[in-house]
Amino acid sequence: MGALFGLMLLCGSLIVLPAGVVGASWFPGFLALSDTAITTGLIYLSGEASSDLYLTYFVIILIATTTRTPKHLFALLSVVCAIYGMLLYREVRETGVLLEHHLLRVPLLLIMAIFYSRTVESVRNLSQYDSLTGLPNRLQFLRLVTKGLAHTGYAKQHIAVLSLDLDGFKLINDTLGYRVGDQLLKGVAARLTQCLGKGHMLARHGGDEFTILLEGASSSEQVARLAQEIIGIVAPAFKLADREIFITTSIGIALYPQDAGDAGSLIKNADAAMSRAKQQGKNVYQFYSADMNTIAYERLVLENSLRKALAREEIVSFYQPQVELATGEIVGVEALARWKHPDLGLVSPTQFISIAEETGLIVPIGDWMLRRTCTQVKAWHDWALPTVKLTVNLSARQLKQPNLVEMVSRTLQETGLNPKHLDLELTESILMQDTELNVETLRELKLLGIHLSIDDFGTGYSSLSYLTRFPIDTLKIDQTFIRDITTSHDAEVIVTAIIAMAHALKMKVIAEGVENEAQLTLLRELGCHETQGFVHSQPLPAAEMEELLRGWPGHHERTAVPTPRLQ
Repeated sequence: MGALFGLMLLCGSLIVLPAGVVGASWFPGFLALSDTAITTGLIYLSGEASSDLYLTYFVIILIATTTRTPKHLFALLSVVCAIYGMLLYREVRETGVLLEHHLLRVPLLLIMAIFYSRTVESVRNLSQYDSLTGLPNRLQFLRLVTKGLAHTGYAKQHIAVLSLDLDGFKLINDTLGYRVGDQLLKGVAARLTQCLGKGHMLARHGGDEFTILLEGASSSEQVARLAQEIIGIVAPAFKLADREIFITTSIGIALYPQDAGDAGSLIKNADAAMSRAKQQGKNVYQFYSADMNTIAYERLVLENSLRKALAREEIVSFYQPQVELATGEIVGVEALARWKHPDLGLVSPTQFISIAEETGLIVPIGDWMLRRTCTQVKAWHDWALPTVKLTVNLSARQLKQPNLVEMVSRTLQETGLNPKHLDLELTESILMQDTELNVETLRELKLLGIHLSIDDFGTGYSSLSYLTRFPIDTLKIDQTFIRDITTSHDAEVIVTAIIAMAHALKMKVIAEGVENEAQLTLLRELGCHETQGFVHSQPLPAAEMEELLRGWPGHHERTAVPTPRLQ
């Protein structure tokens, strides 16, 4: 009775203990020792058994908490039961009496030992393994790396830690739900497990991050080959919720002993390398270098500042003209977000747009940009400046917002800009993320009367099949082709083909990144409709863009009532 009461008392305590205590690595052993102490005290006070039986009880509980497999448990319990039998035999010889409750203690203690074993195993799984994927969790991975480093130092071998992050996973969670996100994580874990086999340790580090411990690495080339293999095995589509979902992974690699001397630093440096891989365009791997921690800290500071930038009115709109080649007139402007940081000055979009995308800040920034620039261009129209068309970039997160069409419609109504003077610009990769949903969204946007363009055309999924499905008005040829158009025959052939295809599909063509007169002349000969680039003007703040519009050749200002200028 004392043993059962002690067991119930300790199990009841598990309900009120904090999760951090229950999940600690030392807790299973503490659980066993505490229950043994409580139960032994209760048995002694009741005078129900001899000291030999207390010892047996203590040994059974201790063994149950240290076993790892059913075979170990069975073997150790057999040994303990044999010891118990010997003690019982000795007591019978001394007393000449075989008490019934002595025999009943055998199955009772066996049941308690098995119960303890299962309880401890559950606690161990809770504290050391991820409940969704069944992989070791972050704390267990840290222990394994620490153990691996100790063994590596003794054996004079090298190990590597790989940190993997799924690119765009948050967008999938936000648009398709956490259930699909969980299924995707399990699918990725299964592919990685199959890829790695039994030679390496895979863990889920948290969220959409996985970590890999590679022991006995012979060279950095071997690690690089494994990283490239992982990128390839994650890339094929996952069939989830009757959809084909594509996802990529960015990988950071840290090597021992050259990159760090302890487990925590090795994992941290692998994570820093992974962040650099994401900054380099994602779906790549990157080895750690000493400057990455400094860069990671600077990025964190930048992210924290960006979260306050809109409220502090630090985000401003710049404009770059788009010129019609047939007439030489400015017929449009592309709105570009700039960040006027109070300490860093004008922050480049390449530094903060990717952070805004990852954190979700791109949605409020994009909404603000649309409203501000629509208001500004409407003001220019009212001032009798050239009736330019406004081009605004639309991010992947904005396209996935369920109220996007409503937001655009409300912005046009409240700012008074004619829908035909608004052009929303998307990249090919954004359009192909969820084609069916995107087709429907773009059709609803077209019903508002606005124009739609594909930016960076030729660098993604360029094909006639998707061009005929989406209601696209304009193709913007990526500047990588324009840059070499006068020096590379291949680039000229590609640009010629894009222009011819656009003409056949009755689409307008804009060449971006035009830098000199030679490129301008060739594009005019090829039949390009409009050009944009430094050959005309760099991106300008609103006031300077207004002066450019006023002074552009061919502009004849009409009398108009000016409205307040916006920045």
